[in-house]
Amino acid sequence: MNYATTLQSWHDFYSIVGMAAASLVGLLFVGLSLHLRTVVSRADVRALARVTLASLGLGLMLALFMVIPETHDPSSTGWDLVGLGAFGCLLISRSIISGVRSSHTILSFPHLVLRFGFATVTFLTIIAMGGLLVGGDYEDAFSGLVAVSVVLLVGALRNSWELLVTVGAATYQAEPSPAVAGAAAPQSAP
Repeated sequence: MNYATTLQSWHDFYSIVGMAAASLVGLLFVGLSLHLRTVVSRADVRALARVTLASLGLGLMLALFMVIPETHDPSSTGWDLVGLGAFGCLLISRSIISGVRSSHTILSFPHLVLRFGFATVTFLTIIAMGGLLVGGDYEDAFSGLVAVSVVLLVGALRNSWELLVTVGAATYQAEPSPAVAGAAAPQSAP
C-alpha cells in the first residue's frame, strides 16, 4: 500500500481522535472553572492543568495534521509532527518546573512526576514518529501514532479526573461544613 492510501485509511480514526480531544478540552475548562480559585492559587494544580490542556491540544493538532490531504510525501507530515512534539515539550517545560518546585501542593510529588512524565514521553514519541515519517517508514509511524493518540487522550482524561477530584476535595476541606457553621453560630432565644 502506498502512503496516500495508508493515510486515507486512517482518516476516520484521526477524525474521532480530534473530536474527542476537542470535547475533552471543553470539559476540562468547565471542570477547572468549578474550582477556579484553587486552580489559580496553587502552582502544582495550574501546572497539571496546563500539561493536561497541552496534551489535549497536541492530540487535536496531531489529528488535524493527519487528516490534512498531503498525500504525496510523508516527510512533510513528518516535519509537522517533529515541530508539534518539540513545541509541546517547550510548552510544558515551564509548567513542569513550577509544578515540581511548588512548596504548597495539593497533588503529591509522585503524582506530578507520573503525570508530567507521561506527557513528556508522549511528546517525545510524537517527535520520533515524525522522524519515522521523514525517513519514509510510514507504516511503523502510523502504528506508533495510534499508541500516542490513545496515551494522549487517556492521560489527559486521567489528569482531568485527578484535577477534578483532588482539587474538589481540597476546596471542600477548606470550606466549613454547613453543620459546623450552624453549630458555631450563636443561638437566639425563642
